[in-house]
Order: sequence, then structure tokens, then C-alpha cells
Amino acid sequence: MTAIARPLLRWYDRAKRDLPWRRDPSPYKTLVSEFMLQQTVVATVEPYFGRFIARFPDLASLAAAGDDEVTALWSGLGYYARARNLRRAAAAVVADHGGAIPATETGLRALPGIGPYTAAAVAAIAFDARAFALDGNTMRVLARLGAERRPVDRPATRAALHARGLAEVPRRRAGDFNQALMELGALVCTPRNPDCAACPLAAGCRARAEGQADQLPRKRPRAARPVVRIVCACITDGARVLVIRRGRGLLAGTWALPEAIDRGARLRPAIARGLAEAAGVRVAGVAYRGAVRHVFTHRDVTAELFRVDVDRPPRRPPASDDRRWVSPHALVALGVSTFARKTVNLGFGRLEK
Repeated sequence: MTAIARPLLRWYDRAKRDLPWRRDPSPYKTLVSEFMLQQTVVATVEPYFGRFIARFPDLASLAAAGDDEVTALWSGLGYYARARNLRRAAAAVVADHGGAIPATETGLRALPGIGPYTAAAVAAIAFDARAFALDGNTMRVLARLGAERRPVDRPATRAALHARGLAEVPRRRAGDFNQALMELGALVCTPRNPDCAACPLAAGCRARAEGQADQLPRKRPRAARPVVRIVCACITDGARVLVIRRGRGLLAGTWALPEAIDRGARLRPAIARGLAEAAGVRVAGVAYRGAVRHVFTHRDVTAELFRVDVDRPPRRPPASDDRRWVSPHALVALGVSTFARKTVNLGFGRLEK
């Protein structure tokens, strides 16, 4: 066992958190948790994981579900492509692997939505394969241990850190080693104010010895988020609202109010009216309700929200996979992002949580 693995695993056995996917663990629970934990903190994931496993207790039930049902349980967790890819991965496992999740990184990488990190994490944690999962936490720990001064968001630096981590993975307890390093980054070797006194690896940490723990790791300067301004129309007959399914982007597959690019204050009411008329309804009135701002990872969006009351909406609208008239409370049963929730709340009324 490596010099890092021994003290790290001793610490992990004492300090690891009691997380729901670690209770009565299974490859399926590991797969679900790793999809949910992509770019999302543990505290946010925990309640979603419990609800998801209660509704889809195994691969077969998840594989048989529809995208809307899965996305609805994901509502508010963000990065909705993860939900669709998780369901498709489950369907592929059932169809192509007899319901048994592949135990190797190569086999896992062949499934929808699984990249290098998730493949390594599932292989190691679920099957004790000798793999290394490089994420934000493990990368930070390794960068500090070796006093890595190159920007860690460069591919060459990430490759070097992955090689270092893989070399440290012990032949036994590979999954625990990966989880221990993740846990250390989450609880002790934190991005700010790391608790070096509590770190089981402090004696061999070059960044600590050089007084650089707070300054490492380094990243290249991040470009400013682009600011996006849109006009959003809450088109309603007083009981129902018109929602459309997003076709692409981070919120692809979720349901939202119709929107268009904001072309200035004078044109906003006409844009809102146009969104309603494009849906084939007669507009009875347009009223400004206010602005909704939501900061996404890669963009800063402000929606100017208009309520558009319509006259005689279609009683039997044509069947469509990407357009529906629903009551605001029924919208909760669909996949709705936090941003869409904000817009409906402002345009119509409070949605259930």
C-alpha cells in the first residue's frame, strides 16, 4: 500500500460521512449518485437521491421510465442532460448487458453520458477496479501535495495529476481510496482555508511546507459570463399556461415558458404578443410582471416577464411532444428547472415545491 493510501484510508475509516449511497451500497446506487454528483455538492444531492431511489429502486424501473418522469424528479438539480443520459444508460445496460452494469472503465465509457470521471468512479467504488477518478476535490488535494503550480484546467496538468493519482491507488480498497481522497478534499483540503492541522497527509504536503496551500491549485483566468436578456411570455387562459419543451442547451428536455431574445424595452410587449400569436391563440391582453434573473454556470440570464391573457384558447390543441397547455400545479409533474419555476411564479402564481 502506498505512503498516501495508508494514512488516508485510516482517516477515512474514522471520518467518512454517512451518505445514503454508502448505506447498503450497490453498483446501481453508485451509478445514480455519481451522475447526480457531477458538478453538484453532496448536500444538494442527498434529498434528490432518496426520492429518486424510492421511485426507481433498480435499473429495470429506471430503464422503463420516460424522460419526463425522470426529469421531473431531477427538477431543481440542474444539468438536466444528466437525467436523460442516466435513464438511457440504464436502458442500455438492460438491453445490452442483461441488466448488469459493466465493471470496467472501458465498458462504462460505452454507456450514454458516461465520461472518464464517472467511468473511473463507478469502476473503482462499485467494483473495486484499480481506477482513479479525477474531480475537483481529488485534483485539489494532489495539486497541493505536489505543489503543482501549472494551471489545473489545462489538459496536460490534469493528465499529470491523473497519472499521479492512479499510481497511488492501492491494489485493495481502490474504491475506498477514491472516496477517501474525495472526502478529504470536501471536508479538510477545502478550496479556501484548508484545515491542514487535521489533514492525514500534511506531513508530505509540499504546498503546506512552502506556505502555499491557500494559493494552490491555480487556474487560468475565467472569462466573464455572457449576459443574456430575453422576453418570456406566460401565455394563459386563467387556468392553464402554455409550456414548450426546450430542444437544446443546458436545460434541454425541460419544460418552460415560451421566450425570445430581448430587443429593447419598446419592443418587449410586441415580442410577448408575438409568442402567443405564434401559438395560434387570440391575445386579450399583455401585462408586464417584472424581471427574473438567474445565474447559470456559463451565462447570466435576465428574463423580462409578461403575462399574456388569451381569448378562447384551443380546447383540444393538437397533440405535440414539445408544446402543452397545463395547469401551473400540474407543471410540477413535468421536468421544470428552477429558472422556469421562477418565471411561472412571477407570471401566474406560486408553484408547489
